[in-house]
Amino acid sequence: MATWCPGPCFAGTPCDGRLPLRPHDSTPFKYPMSALVDPVQPLLKAHRRLASDLADLCREVNHEVYLVGGSVRDAILGRTVRDLDLTLAADGLALGRKLADRLRCPFVPLDDTDRTGRVVLRRRFTIDISSFKGDSLEADLRKRDFTINAMAVRLSDVLDGRPSVIDPLGGAADLAARRLKAVSETSFRDDPLRVLRAFRLAGQFSLDITPRTEAWIASCDEDLREVSGERILYELSLIMGRRRAADQVSAMFRSGVFGSLFPGWMETPSTSPSTSPTTSLFRCLERTDRLIERDVFQEDQGLYAHLTGFKTKMAGDRSNLWILRFASLLVCVIRNVGIDPDLDLVEGAAGGASSGTAGGAAENTALDLVEGAADRLRLSKRERQALHQLVFGAARLLEGAVSRELDDEALCRILRGSKDDTPGAALLALAHAPDEDNEAKGAGGRIAKAARRLLRLYTRYRTLRAEGLVLNGEDIMDDLGLAEGPEIGRLLVKLESIQTKHDIRTREQARKLLYGDAAHGPAGAGDQAGTGDQAGAGDQAGAEIA
Repeated sequence: MATWCPGPCFAGTPCDGRLPLRPHDSTPFKYPMSALVDPVQPLLKAHRRLASDLADLCREVNHEVYLVGGSVRDAILGRTVRDLDLTLAADGLALGRKLADRLRCPFVPLDDTDRTGRVVLRRRFTIDISSFKGDSLEADLRKRDFTINAMAVRLSDVLDGRPSVIDPLGGAADLAARRLKAVSETSFRDDPLRVLRAFRLAGQFSLDITPRTEAWIASCDEDLREVSGERILYELSLIMGRRRAADQVSAMFRSGVFGSLFPGWMETPSTSPSTSPTTSLFRCLERTDRLIERDVFQEDQGLYAHLTGFKTKMAGDRSNLWILRFASLLVCVIRNVGIDPDLDLVEGAAGGASSGTAGGAAENTALDLVEGAADRLRLSKRERQALHQLVFGAARLLEGAVSRELDDEALCRILRGSKDDTPGAALLALAHAPDEDNEAKGAGGRIAKAARRLLRLYTRYRTLRAEGLVLNGEDIMDDLGLAEGPEIGRLLVKLESIQTKHDIRTREQARKLLYGDAAHGPAGAGDQAGTGDQAGAGDQAGAEIA
């Protein structure tokens, strides 16, 4: 069977990669019995009475209950159906509540206008029940977003083991041909978020968006600006949380979607003679994907050992991976648009209050761009903090290593700013490092070397955070005769930096590096502690220890 064939074929006939369906013909096509039944079985078995209660529901509405949308699409693809979408010629909200009561399962009203409710089964299976959008099933299907989601199967036929697909818009043929086609231009007018859904589905099912659909997407610029940040965040996190997202993110950038969502991102693109901004963006995003996937052909500089936590959840169902890819996109934008990162302005700003600026690139700083994106998407506090630490950690590494080798003190500053997101910042710096054969000759090697050293410092930093500093605040106050105050905090920060850079084994070694040559320095010895200057005797002693 051809690997790209999306679904089942005639029983007893060879598959040549084409679905045996007649496009634009609403006559139901009979699939082999298991084709549409098997993918639904795990859901039907999630409750011992579900199949019988669904059969009762069908009889109550004269069998006018249909599987629609993603349920049919996924069944054709042979994927397990976890979310059953049902539509019927009755009050979906009332019948959904009635089904939930029979099953003694939770019920969630979703949309009073469309009379839609959700029955929540165990093992995270769900059933969404809605009324027809229109006066018939075909009218309902013609109001849906894409042809691949505009197919239906009578529920009673599935329960009886004789399913047939109702496909008036040729969705199965489009699925077989790897096409993503909007039902009509009004699909995007009715809900502009479908613009993002188009790119998500194209990436998820390896589909090509048709030229006409692309034209309709391009005309939704103003409408897309009105979509709420929470809904945009949901779709973006799904797009960027998937493997190999570079193709679809680049296509979105090329189509102007990001310019609509985030004004100022594309107003003054750089005009490099060697490469276009979109080409550069794709290359960097592809490198980001390869590093995330631990590509053995990509030099990782010791990075891969630190990526184990990046698939964990950061907020809700959103993983660290989506924010890492979004940060990579922002680094591209900052560099392509030609904005000075203004790194000195970012000190201490991670996760702070919004600057409130969302104007054009000429007035924006990089901080404005990052804060504007975080505000537009209504990111959680942790996601906002991670976005700052990833973007500006990578920017410091890239900017600092362009013309010189970064010393340990500079790397410790990056580490203090990026904290637990340091591996992600290093990954982004490696992904965005210039090629060795371009005009920034030697910079790529310096960035790689700096990333490797930064990750080594990060390993020591993690150990230090687990085991603690060799001296505490009370020790420092006793040693220097200082009262509790900000100076003690600055000295503790300095000590953390010293222990990160050097293999400190005793408290006396720590005192020597922290205070100078005297075991117990004078009270004024801490005056320079907050400056980060390690050029004195402490550095000489540290060099002997390291």
